Amino acid sequence: MSASPQLIREGVLRLIVSSHEGDISISDIEAHGGVLEAVNYTSLSYIRLLDAIENEFGVYLDADEGAEALGTVDGIFAAVLAELGSDAA
Repeated sequence: MSASPQLIREGVLRLIVSSHEGDISISDIEAHGGVLEAVNYTSLSYIRLLDAIENEFGVYLDADEGAEALGTVDGIFAAVLAELGSDAA
C-alpha cells in the first residue's frame, strides 16, 4: 500500500469509529487523548477493529503482543505504519 501517512491515520480513525459498538465520533476520541478505553471501547470493538485493519490495510496486528501500545490511536497508527514498512522491505 502506498498511501500517505495522513491517509493511513484517517483510515485508522475511521475504522476505530466504525468498530465501536456505540455512537462515537473522531472528536470524541481526540477529546480523550486518543485512548480507546476512555471512549468505552470494548473487547468486541477491539476485535472488530483489528479485523477491519487487516482487511483495509492488509496487515496483522497481534493484540497479545502489543496490547498496551494498541490501546491508543497513536499506538495503532504507529503499528500499522511499522507493518506496512516491513511489508515493503
